[in-house]
Amino acid sequence: MKKLSALTTAAVAALALTLTGCGGTASSNSGNTGTAAPFPKAGSTIEWVVPSAAGAGNDILARIMAPAMQANLGANIKVVNKEGGSQVVGLNYVANSKADGHTIGYTNIPSILGRYLDPSKKAGFDRSSFTPIGSFASNSVVIGVNKNSPHQDIKALFDAVKAAPGTVKVGTDSRAGDDHVNLRLLENKLGLDFNIVHYNSGADKIAALVAGEVDFALGGVSSFFGQYKSGDIRILTVIEDKASPFIPEVPTLKGAGFEVESMSNNFAVSVPDGTPADVVSALEASLKKASEDPAVQEKLKGAATQSVWVSGADVAKLWEDRETLMKPVIDELLQQK
Repeated sequence: MKKLSALTTAAVAALALTLTGCGGTASSNSGNTGTAAPFPKAGSTIEWVVPSAAGAGNDILARIMAPAMQANLGANIKVVNKEGGSQVVGLNYVANSKADGHTIGYTNIPSILGRYLDPSKKAGFDRSSFTPIGSFASNSVVIGVNKNSPHQDIKALFDAVKAAPGTVKVGTDSRAGDDHVNLRLLENKLGLDFNIVHYNSGADKIAALVAGEVDFALGGVSSFFGQYKSGDIRILTVIEDKASPFIPEVPTLKGAGFEVESMSNNFAVSVPDGTPADVVSALEASLKKASEDPAVQEKLKGAATQSVWVSGADVAKLWEDRETLMKPVIDELLQQK
């Protein structure tokens, strides 16, 4: 199987760096500079679009954050699931909504990149379609197996992959998405060859793992956490330098003897491009305030998610930087398996 070039590997490794420590001031915006009335109007409704199924990691976190934002904005925050097309349906909805602040949605980094950089997904948006209002959390990437898996640790799983190259099935949440990129990085770095199976969402991927359709799955720990606590999934490793505070009993990949870069995801929220600057600022302030609420932070911890604030301006810069790095990686992936 063709592997990633050394240059591409370096680029992918850079993508895997954690966002912890990012910060900044309120984001700027190329939209209008004012609105006809104060935002939001008391009692109005703001849709928070989750481009995946109810019960998935994105959905759980939105439902933690929304009540806190609702309280400090004085407007209703309604979480709306619009799944399909590997998140493209929901992302299209946000990108094409009226730019008045009444529609916000996830634009998680790096996962959103594979949605529009892969031409086969026929996305009606790109980076310029959105204005970020901030990122409220990040989580580590883990590898999990079904509760009945014969593989008791990550070494046993990887030994099985080496013994039968191209046959051990692993689920991802989309073709050319962050799961896919991270798996390719592991393949290239560790000399492995997975049988990669793509699903339409993180929820579908986890359901396939619980059902035994795939041998293992890779993704953010928050997506696995509920099924891990219930015993339906066993998490074999955390792809970080240090153990996760949420699952301290699970060894790191480096601790198991595999030298790879740390991997993490972040939960960014955006509005349609052209949303007035004062509206963006109000939403950003609300999201930040909600993320700093001790009760919210406790709930995020309960969902195995680290509360880390990144301003809208810093998310915008991060997004541009990651796109520059990731585009050639995805172009190469699309020419392969």
